[in-house]
Amino acid sequence: MGRKRGHSDDENSDDTAIASATRVKRVRNIPVTAPIPAVPCSTAVYVISDTDSNSDSGSDVLEVRQVGTSKKTPTKEQAAIIDYGKKLSIRDLGQVVRIVAGAGTGKTTTLHLLAEELVKASHSILYIVYNKAAQKDAEERFHSIGSKVQCRTMHGAALHYLQRPAADFDITPVDDSVVQQKIEAEYMTRVSTWMRGRYAGSSDQRSNAGSRQTANARSQFEKAHLIRVKLALFYVFKTLEFWYRSTRTREELTENDFWTYYPAKLKHKDDWNFRHEKFYVNLAGEIWDRMWTGGFPINHDSYLKYAQLGNMQLPSYITTILMDESQDSSACQLDLFVTQLAKSPTKPRNVFIVGDAAQSIYYFRGARPKELAQIHEKFEKGSFKPVADFRLTQSFRFGPNIARVANTLLYIKANSPQAKDFNPYILVGGSQIDGELISDDETLPFPYTIIARSRLQLIMKGLLVLAEFRRTQQTQADQVIDVDETPSTNDTSVLPTPQRKRIKNRMKIALNGNVGEYKKSIKDALDIFQLFLNKRPKLDKFKEYESFDEFEKDVSDRELGEYKLIVMLVNEYKEELPGVLAEFEKEILEKAFKLTEADVILSTAHQCKGLEYDYVEVCDDFLTLDVQEKPRQQSQTWKKASQAFDPNKMEMEFNLKAWGDDLNLWYVAVTRPKKILKLPAKWWGIHEYMTNFLTTAPVPAGVESKTGEPFGELGLTNLDGSKQLNVQQEVALRELFSKLAPFLDGQF
Repeated sequence: MGRKRGHSDDENSDDTAIASATRVKRVRNIPVTAPIPAVPCSTAVYVISDTDSNSDSGSDVLEVRQVGTSKKTPTKEQAAIIDYGKKLSIRDLGQVVRIVAGAGTGKTTTLHLLAEELVKASHSILYIVYNKAAQKDAEERFHSIGSKVQCRTMHGAALHYLQRPAADFDITPVDDSVVQQKIEAEYMTRVSTWMRGRYAGSSDQRSNAGSRQTANARSQFEKAHLIRVKLALFYVFKTLEFWYRSTRTREELTENDFWTYYPAKLKHKDDWNFRHEKFYVNLAGEIWDRMWTGGFPINHDSYLKYAQLGNMQLPSYITTILMDESQDSSACQLDLFVTQLAKSPTKPRNVFIVGDAAQSIYYFRGARPKELAQIHEKFEKGSFKPVADFRLTQSFRFGPNIARVANTLLYIKANSPQAKDFNPYILVGGSQIDGELISDDETLPFPYTIIARSRLQLIMKGLLVLAEFRRTQQTQADQVIDVDETPSTNDTSVLPTPQRKRIKNRMKIALNGNVGEYKKSIKDALDIFQLFLNKRPKLDKFKEYESFDEFEKDVSDRELGEYKLIVMLVNEYKEELPGVLAEFEKEILEKAFKLTEADVILSTAHQCKGLEYDYVEVCDDFLTLDVQEKPRQQSQTWKKASQAFDPNKMEMEFNLKAWGDDLNLWYVAVTRPKKILKLPAKWWGIHEYMTNFLTTAPVPAGVESKTGEPFGELGLTNLDGSKQLNVQQEVALRELFSKLAPFLDGQF
C-alpha cells in the first residue's frame, strides 16, 4: 500500500512484492540506461528509510542499516557531511554549511548522525523545522541523542527567544485574517475618504459619470466604491506582508513606495488612475508601530519580523543551528537564523542549512530559494568563514528510470531563467528496484496514489476512479478478488495480487489532506452556484455579490485563495455542479477511509511533500513543459555558450518564468513513487524531445574539454538541427551540453 515515508521495510519485502505482483502491460517503449547501483561506502548493500520531515502526519523513526546487521553505515556523501561535523570543536564557531538534499536522499538520517557527532563534541543544537508536525516528528527522532538537541519551528524559536518591548508585553499571536479584519474595521473610513477624493477611474467610467445622478446609478457607484476601498485595505495588509519577508528595517519601509504591494501599483496605474505615492507604506508602518505599542493584534509573521530586526537573543549555550527545509524560507528567515547567528560578533554559531531549491513549493508564502542559492555572498567580505557546500544526490527511494524523469526536470530548471536561484545537481537512482514508467492509458496496481496540482483535479479524478470501478464491476465481477476487509497482517504485500484490498462492490478512496476544508468548500460552492443561476446567495458572507462574474473578479483581485477552488468548480461543471459535489461528498468525504486502508489516495503535490508511495499517477494539470526557439542573442542558454556558434541561428529555450513553483511541483510529484510512475500525456512530448536531443557523433581526435578531460562517449547535443558540425562547433556544443546525458541518466 502507499506508505508514509520513514516506515522501515523487511529487507526483502519490496522484491517479494514486485516478484509476486502481476505487472502492468507496457504499451510504450521508454529508452533508459543501464540500472545505476547505489554508491555506499563499501560493496555491501545498505537500506536507508528516508523522510523529508515535512508531512502533517509524521512518520516512524528511521535508520541507515547494512543488510544483515544493525550498524548505521552512511554513504560517501553522508559521511563527508558527518566527518565535517566531527571536526568542529566547541571552539570552532561561525561556520555555515549548505547541504543540497535531493528527493529521497537520506536527509533526515544524515542530520541525525551529524547531530550525534556534534553532541559528542559538546555542541548544543537548535534544530529548526518547517511546521508543528515536523517538530513532533523530530522530537521523537532526536530523543535518543538527549537534551542537547531542542527542536522548534522557526516561528516557535523566534517567539520563545524574543526580546519583547517590555517585560510585561503580552504577545498572543492571531491568524492573518484577524489582522485583515482589524485593518478593515479601523481604517475603512480613512481609506474611503482618501480614495473618494482622488479616484478617477477608467476613461469609460469617467465618460459615464453623468449617469450617477440617478438613484440606481449612484447605488451602483457606491457599491463599486466599497469594493475599491476593500481592495485598497487588502493592499495595505499585503504591503506589510511584503516587507515582513524582506531583510529591510522599519525606516526603509517608509523611505519611498518601493515596498508597496506590486499589484496595487498596477491597479492604480491601469484602472484607478491616480497616484498612491507613499500611502500604503505609510499606513503599513503605522500599523506596525501600533502592534509593538499594544494597539494592534500581532500575527505570526509580525513577531518573526520583529525578531529579525535585532530582537531575538539565543542562550549562549546553543552553539549550532540545524535548519531543515531551508528552501522554503524567506529572506527575513534566512537572515535571522543564518546570517545574524553566524555573524554574531559576540557569539557566532555554526549553522547547517539543508534544502533543495528544486523542491521549493511555497513561493506564495514568501519562499525565496534564491536567498539560499546566494547565501554564500553574505560571507565573502570581511573576516567571516566561507560557506562550505555539500550535496546528497543518491536517492534510496527509486531507481534509474524514475531518476531519469526527475533529472529531465532538473536539467530544464538548470537551463532556464530559474538557474540563478538553483544549485544544479544530478539525482542518482540508488534503489535496488529499477522502477517503471507507464503512460496514462495503462493501469496501476492497487493501492496507488493520484497526485494533482489542484484540489479541483482531485475531485474530478476521484469521481472518474469511482465511475471506472463501477464499469469494471458490471463486466468483470467474477474477476474481483474478495478478501477480508481486516487482514490478519499489516503487511499488504502478502495479499495475492496487485488487486489486493479491492473489496467486492467497494472502492476505498481516501484524501491526503483536511477533509473539513473540502466539506466547507462544497457548502460555499453550492451557495455561490446560486449566483451562477442569477439567484441570491443565502450565506451572509456572499450576499454582497450581485453576480458570479463579480465574485470571480473579487477572488482574483483580493487573492482569496480559499475560494479559488469554488470558481474552478463552477466554471468546470456549471449546471452539473450540485450532482457532482453530492456524489463526491457521499462516496469519498462521508466514508472517510483512512490512508492506511485506501485503494486510492488523492493528494495535491503540496500535501504529499515528504511522503512516498509504491505506485503513483501524476495528473495532467501541471505546467506544460514547452520548448521555445529564440534567436540566440535572446536566449538565456546562449548567453553561456561559446561564440563558435552562429549567433543568427535559433536556440532552444525552456518556457519558464524566472520565478514561481510550477516546475518544482512537477519535481515533487514525480519523485514520490518507489516502483511505478504513471505520467500524463503532456509529459511524453518533452520526454521524446529530450531523448532526441541526445545524439551521438564521433569525437574529433585530440578534442578535449576545458578541464583537460577527454569527452569520451558523452552525447552530442545538436540544437540547431545541423547534421554536421565543424570542430569548433563540436567543441562548443560539447563544452556547453556534454553533461546532458549523464544528467538525465543519473550517472557521473
